[in-house]
Amino acid sequence: MIRSRPVEIDGRFVGVAVTQDGSLRFIAVDPAARGAEGTVFPSLAAMQRRVRAALLESNLPPVRRAG
Repeated sequence: MIRSRPVEIDGRFVGVAVTQDGSLRFIAVDPAARGAEGTVFPSLAAMQRRVRAALLESNLPPVRRAG
């Protein structure tokens, strides 16, 4: 069974973590987090560190919601 959980960095929803063979794969929903997309991580903490770095590297502002 595939399981996923939301990934937030500093209160910003940036993607989901999908369990894959005991590891976690990151799927980005925020364009600023695409630098970490598809990467497989051994832990949620490692994923959060890499995604945070991708956000800083991108210099893109948070995605704004319609409405």
